[in-house]
Amino acid sequence: MRSGELKSLFRGIDSAFQVYTKHIVDSLADKEDIIPPVPILTRFGRESGIKAFVKKELTDPRLPDVRKSNDINVLTTPTLCVQLNTLYYAISQLNKLEDSIWERWSKKHHSQTIKRPVNGNSKNSTQKDGFDGSRKDINAAIDHMCEFTGTKTIFWDLREQFIDGLYRPSVAQSRLEILIEPLDLVLSQLCDIIVEPLRDRVVTGLLQASLDGLIRVILDGGPSRMFTPADAKFMEEDLEVLKEFFISGGDGLPRGVVENQVVRARQVIKLLGYETRELIEDLRSASEMEAQGGRSKLGADSKTLIRILCHRSDSEASQFLKKQYKIPKSAA
Repeated sequence: MRSGELKSLFRGIDSAFQVYTKHIVDSLADKEDIIPPVPILTRFGRESGIKAFVKKELTDPRLPDVRKSNDINVLTTPTLCVQLNTLYYAISQLNKLEDSIWERWSKKHHSQTIKRPVNGNSKNSTQKDGFDGSRKDINAAIDHMCEFTGTKTIFWDLREQFIDGLYRPSVAQSRLEILIEPLDLVLSQLCDIIVEPLRDRVVTGLLQASLDGLIRVILDGGPSRMFTPADAKFMEEDLEVLKEFFISGGDGLPRGVVENQVVRARQVIKLLGYETRELIEDLRSASEMEAQGGRSKLGADSKTLIRILCHRSDSEASQFLKKQYKIPKSAA
């Protein structure tokens, strides 16, 4: 086999791995299909809560159509884990495959000038980068699938308990601790199947999705969720419960990794603890600050502040949103 033919062999194998990787990624459902649409923003009304939610459910075309669920092909968690394991095995064997091809080819030609050196520092452009395309695609696919697995778990498998049920009808009546058992079952299933080198990456994806779900509930929970500054204390406690669950007494993710991930959720919950007047004043200054490339005194953007006020159960916030942003009542 000549040098040109050898390069063609590398390209062919590299292409085959890339095609296989693309096939796996393409088999995943679209995130837009598994994440329910964000409810239309409304402000506090006298008929807030469940009564308002029922009315909204009858009239809001943006609420997720549950009938669509039957038309979406969402792979099971075990299937996703097996595919992740397969991709990891493939990328872990590429170096061995590359070395084996070079070794056999070198022996055939009995030439030291073309024989691959032991330290792998050859300047030959074919060596050491023959499967770079595959390595890049497989690594990207693994990252994407770890993220997708977490999103699918929270927004699809646990949608009813988490996205639809958390903090309804109130924070005090539906705390996050009720989600720990179903999360633990999912985590056990993941860890039973996934290979050890991928465990933290998959679990981190689940942590990120859990925090995304929590922020979604707080900022875009719909008209059935109304909060007060006093609820912030309960949510801070819930965030600690979630954090410690993923740290798992040192057996889970590193504490530093988890702490970094929860920063944004902690900031949102902190905003919830401010009085309505403080939030309104900050929102008024936020637009000016953003135009100058800065942030408000409370460190939030106007989009987040508006959503906090939309879920604030008092007339002061409601009147401000009506006057400044023409946001309709939740009971409309």
